[in-house]
Amino acid sequence: MLASKNASQQGVSYLDHVLPNAVYGEWYHNVVALVLTAVASWLLAKCGASIGTLLVACFCLATYYQTSMRRFRTNARDEIQRELAKIRLESDEEPVEWINSFLQKFWLIFEPVLSALVVENLDTVINAYLPSYVDSVKLTTFTLGTKPFRVESVKTYQNTDPDTVCMDWKVSFTPSDLTDVTVQESQLKVNPRITILVRFGKGSIGTGVPCLVEDMQFQGHMRVKIKFIARFPFAKLVDVCFLEKPNFDYILKPLGSDNFGFDVNYIPGLYSFIREQVHAILGPMLYSPNTFTLDLEKLMAGELDMTQANGVLAVTIYNCSSIRNMDQLFQTSPNPYVRFYLDHGQELGRTSIKEQTKQPSWNETRFLLLNNLSAQLCMELRTHNPGGKDRRLGTAQFDLRHLDDENHREEEGLDLMLLRNGKVISDLRLDIRYLPVSKPIKRLDGTTEPAIESNSGILRVSVLACRDLKLPGRPSTHVRVIVNGSEKFKTAVVKRSLSPSFAHTDELVILDKTDVFMRIELWHNDKELRLTGSCTAPLTEMMRLQEAQAGWWPLATTGSNNNSNGDVGSIHLHFEWKPVLMAGLADRVGRHGFNEPPIGAIRFTFWQAKDLRNVEAVTNGKSDPYVRVLSGHQVRGRTTVIDNDLNPEWGETLYIPVHSTKENLVLEVMDWNARSPDKSLGITTVTMADLVRQRVGDQSVDPDRWYEAAHGPVNKWAQLRSMDRRVAKGELFFRMEFLPVVALPRTLKPFQCDLHNHPVRYTPDNLVDTLSYSSGVLRIKIHEVQLPTFAYAYCQVAIDSLLPQFKTSKLRGQNLAFDEIGTVFVKELDFSRVAIEIKPISLDEKDERRIAQWVSSASSIVHHVQKWRRDHPDDKDAWDAEGTWFDLMGTAQGQGAIRLSFDYIPCSSFQLNPDESLDNQGTLSCTLLKATNLMPADKNGLSDPYVIFTVNGERCHKSAVIRKTLNPEWKNETFSVSIASRVTASIRIEVFDWNHVKGHYPIGSGGITLRGDNVESFSVKDMEIPLDGVSGVSGSVFVRFLWHPRLLANKKTYTSAALGDSQAYAGPAQHLEPASRLSIDSTSRLSVDSRSSSPNLPEDTMSDDQNALSRTTSRGSMPAPESVLSLDQAAMLISDTSGGHGIVTVKIVEARGLRGVDSSGTSDPFVRVRVGSNEVYKTRVVKKNLRPEWNETFTQAIAPSPTLFDFKVKDHNKLHRAVDLGETRFNIWDLVQPNFSFDQWIPLYPTGSGEIHLRIDYEPAPEHPDM
Repeated sequence: MLASKNASQQGVSYLDHVLPNAVYGEWYHNVVALVLTAVASWLLAKCGASIGTLLVACFCLATYYQTSMRRFRTNARDEIQRELAKIRLESDEEPVEWINSFLQKFWLIFEPVLSALVVENLDTVINAYLPSYVDSVKLTTFTLGTKPFRVESVKTYQNTDPDTVCMDWKVSFTPSDLTDVTVQESQLKVNPRITILVRFGKGSIGTGVPCLVEDMQFQGHMRVKIKFIARFPFAKLVDVCFLEKPNFDYILKPLGSDNFGFDVNYIPGLYSFIREQVHAILGPMLYSPNTFTLDLEKLMAGELDMTQANGVLAVTIYNCSSIRNMDQLFQTSPNPYVRFYLDHGQELGRTSIKEQTKQPSWNETRFLLLNNLSAQLCMELRTHNPGGKDRRLGTAQFDLRHLDDENHREEEGLDLMLLRNGKVISDLRLDIRYLPVSKPIKRLDGTTEPAIESNSGILRVSVLACRDLKLPGRPSTHVRVIVNGSEKFKTAVVKRSLSPSFAHTDELVILDKTDVFMRIELWHNDKELRLTGSCTAPLTEMMRLQEAQAGWWPLATTGSNNNSNGDVGSIHLHFEWKPVLMAGLADRVGRHGFNEPPIGAIRFTFWQAKDLRNVEAVTNGKSDPYVRVLSGHQVRGRTTVIDNDLNPEWGETLYIPVHSTKENLVLEVMDWNARSPDKSLGITTVTMADLVRQRVGDQSVDPDRWYEAAHGPVNKWAQLRSMDRRVAKGELFFRMEFLPVVALPRTLKPFQCDLHNHPVRYTPDNLVDTLSYSSGVLRIKIHEVQLPTFAYAYCQVAIDSLLPQFKTSKLRGQNLAFDEIGTVFVKELDFSRVAIEIKPISLDEKDERRIAQWVSSASSIVHHVQKWRRDHPDDKDAWDAEGTWFDLMGTAQGQGAIRLSFDYIPCSSFQLNPDESLDNQGTLSCTLLKATNLMPADKNGLSDPYVIFTVNGERCHKSAVIRKTLNPEWKNETFSVSIASRVTASIRIEVFDWNHVKGHYPIGSGGITLRGDNVESFSVKDMEIPLDGVSGVSGSVFVRFLWHPRLLANKKTYTSAALGDSQAYAGPAQHLEPASRLSIDSTSRLSVDSRSSSPNLPEDTMSDDQNALSRTTSRGSMPAPESVLSLDQAAMLISDTSGGHGIVTVKIVEARGLRGVDSSGTSDPFVRVRVGSNEVYKTRVVKKNLRPEWNETFTQAIAPSPTLFDFKVKDHNKLHRAVDLGETRFNIWDLVQPNFSFDQWIPLYPTGSGEIHLRIDYEPAPEHPDM
């Protein structure tokens, strides 16, 4: 029977192995088995089989069912066990006795070595922090006992990153617990014991007091996180923290030994006080959520010396907003300063103290030494109390891990909240940049690339010892290290020794080692503190002679020179230099303003680049390069983008104002990206001292100073390097030239030349006539911005460009107090326009949307400057003291205002090239009028002429065909074309005879350039173009041209809102008039009669943009992104204004900023127009375009009652219904009036859907001449 049972089990096992998983387990497998059995039984019955055959079939079916159920139960059991195991892993804790067994055996070897190491090194560390009444401290005994610490349990988390392991450990160190030790181990047991001998007093009157600590115990619950890597040592980072406060106990006997003394913990309140102090010290470093991070990779490589700095953190503190909610702490204004430290640890530095102010401004850069980037940088705002203890006002934190990326080492424009008890008291504005130490790099071929040398870096100074001191007795000595007259550090006092060993090391940040003078002083205490001797020398000299003198330097007595024979003794010094690349940080100009007056401008012409890095090779593309110019962190100018070209050619000129010979500029070639940050392709630095030379007058007191070009224009091929100056790839070819500004002598007499020996132009009342200088540097101080709603935003300034040349810091609030100065270069005073945009930080810088804007002509601003100087002849330097309020345009809700100050410093002698003129770029409107005496092409002696216009080789317009005439006249044949350069543009016309059968036959062609007087800005000019190019040609074509200077938007140019697509260049503005400071109102109304957006600004003194925007208030530009409106919400602003009978002519010009809804990322837009509920017009479809141009016109009769016009932009689709892209509605009477043409961009809703450009004219009906 046993044999049959085994055989049965073997049969079942065999069947289990034979049947694959694919033939059982699902319901349809069972259905198939039943059906097959039924069919087989039926077939057997039909064939006359016996009942036995049927039983065999049933047996086969039963066997299949049994096997299937066994498999199902087995799989279900396995799945349940796996799930239970996973639950246990996630919730249960596992014992790790194998670790404890290992520690038990390893501890007997490791503990004596660790204890000996602590005894040898702890004395030096402790003595450096002794109070004055303690003479010395010596660690005489240190042992941790024979019982090691234990790991009670480990809990492992599963849902972590693939390269990370996270565990919770419960650990304990309880040497007095004998429950888990054997009798033999308890007999040989040694308890932990620490004995410290503390010596009080001095000399023979001093005495030593032993201090005993024993029976230490510890229990804690900690989390350990390990990040692994694929190379040795295979573990990159280890993060350790305590999940809860650990428990610890001890016995402290400060005045005795084993037989004498008492435990001070018996003193009421002392034990709890000590425990809380320990928690307060360890909490910021080890208690969750704070972690202690150990870089094992650097530790194994020998680079993790916690006493050495591996980089410099440059923190530029600008200011903080008004300190609030602090009235209970001080009666008067505080004396604020900022203190820097890491994780509540040792102080790294502090700013200067600003006295008696609630809105301090520092504009200081502090260089902090860092060992790693695994900590929190804490910035504590404190107030200085001269008669007492300084008080903390608030704290801001920044996680330095954000800088632990080679491609992202800086955070500019930070606006951190200062918190006190969870409440915001102020906002701190700062920039942070991490500069690592330059180290050798090992190449792939095994060779080593040396570290890049730099005059800036970290100086590690070691004061080791002194010898052969010629001093009476055995005095106590210490050393002071002085750099450029300022004490940097001093060593601890070494007592009663003529050969003191200091072994003190400290590190200093040096911005330029060639400008550092070192002085080392030895002091001794002989009843009073006296200078023993010193050695002085430049840092470069001391580093050069360090090896030759073996580090020993003679100490000269006071009054001796450095060539003394060292009659006082010698000092052992060691200097180690660690270079750090600090390009731009040593300059005077900071990120958030240019407070110093400009000395001139640099004229850059960027010709081409070659062999650039291809950062888009992965996507089988090429880089889209452009060049930008940086001064510190400010982007001061930028070229256009060249698509898919590693050898681009630009031919563009930029003018960059400069303020000092130390303001070095960085030229950076970037790769443009649509949806991700642009990538750097390489940089090169332009040293201002090579271009500019300072001149000083011969006055004995306060001499004149001016700047001139060191030489003429320079053409240069510059090698491009990465940000760390290592990788060299590509070259940039450019031209640079310094253009000085007018430099007036301090004792200026009328009609005298300036310091450059150029005549100075004057007004009749003996003021410098700044309006007569067409070019110069415009200084703009943005004091304050007042918005109708709360915003988190910044300001940017642009002039004659679609790109900003200056950006402020980022502020929160409704009243934004920037108080920052920016400078821009004015190329042509008569044409230049200045735009200031307020943009939210929530949007990408490539997004055109903005909260508000202010636009004015440069000539109006200079008029304002001239008037201010005339009103303040004795106070010209106070141009930025108060400022003037102006109205903002385009705010979505209510009104806004901005307070500005201006100053204009003209260039002494500068001639603008014609191809750089603002009049050189714009839009040309062409009207084909007629042609005369054309060549006949048909048999009847006539022609069917039409004209094709070609601009710069590209066909731009084809006219209508005029039948059977040699003197055709066209009506309404008008088109516009954008011209990037009028100087180089050429217009070609070709006249053809239309023939349906034989094809079109050319009957003449002609051309014209736009140079000189052929076209004039803002003026209509008729031109006769004679025809040639064909045998027997005759006649002329008459064309009317109208030139509109404007900046042309580029598809890869961001922030093109204020100057590029507006009518900012429609004509010169006259004067800049101030507005009263606004009382912010949250309501607005779309009305042509309302001047609410510009209450004190006359219409005739405003630019066309300002006029249009004042008429449309909130609809003048896109609404603020912080207050996103739907169409229904926007419709609530529509008024019930009425008018009279008439006809409106609506021209749908174009749209911009539309959404791409097709798979190609574009749309096929058209416009549907409704008046009331009736559809009155529909434009044609423009294929694959997010900035379509229609230029289509329709007319509509309107009644006196409020008439609602609805414009909806839709995406055309052939196979399914059109998709809505955006919509706008308005009462037509809010926009029109007799003899007024409305021409404006209107936003589409919901907010962010783009804008549509409409031109609307109203003509009253004859029986209703007035509205």
